[in-house]
Amino acid sequence: MTFERYSEKHNKLLGLLKHLREIEEQSYVLIDCRNDVQTDLILSRNGFNPENKEGASFGKKIEKIENMMDNLDKERREIYSELNKLRTSSGLDYSNVNRKLLDLTGGNFDDKDRVHLANYVFRTMSRKSVCKCPVGEDCVKGSEFILTLVNTGKFEWSQAQELLDGMHDRGLIYEVRNDIYRLVEHSSSRKLSDFC
Repeated sequence: MTFERYSEKHNKLLGLLKHLREIEEQSYVLIDCRNDVQTDLILSRNGFNPENKEGASFGKKIEKIENMMDNLDKERREIYSELNKLRTSSGLDYSNVNRKLLDLTGGNFDDKDRVHLANYVFRTMSRKSVCKCPVGEDCVKGSEFILTLVNTGKFEWSQAQELLDGMHDRGLIYEVRNDIYRLVEHSSSRKLSDFC
C-alpha cells in the first residue's frame, strides 16, 4: 500500500470515528431530553403541572425526540457499514493477536478480559510499530489500535474507542500528538519486557 493510499485510509478512519463519537454524544443528550419530558408527563398526569402544559404537547415532544434518535441510529448504521468496508480493505494482519486472544481466554470472552486484552494488543502493536513520529518507533496510532481490536471480532467499534479512552484516562498510555499514543512506561528507563 502506498503512503498516499495509507494516509487516505487513515484520515477516513479518523473522520468516521470522530463522527461516530459525535453521534453517540447527541444520542445521550436526546435520551436525557426524552427522560425529562417523560418525567414531566408523569408529573402532569398526577396533578403537578405548574406551566399548565397540555398532555398532547408532551407526546409530540417525545415523538419528535424519538424521530431524531431514529435518524441518529440510521447514521450510526451507515458509519458502521463504512467502518467495516474500511476494515476489510485495510490489509492489516494481526492474526497472532487473534490466536493470543483465544489462548488467554480459553475461547471465552467477557467484560473482565477486555481491558487486559486491549492492553496486550496495544503492547503488541507498539513492538511492531512502523509509526514514523519523532519520539521513536514504539508509538501506536489510536485509529489503528481501534481497527485492530475490531478486527479480532471480539470488540464493537464503540467498545474499542472506550477502551482507548480508558487506557489514556487511567494513565497507561499518553498522547504524543493527535491520534499517536505511547505507553507511559516508555518515558522511563524501564523496558517493555519488564511488564510482560
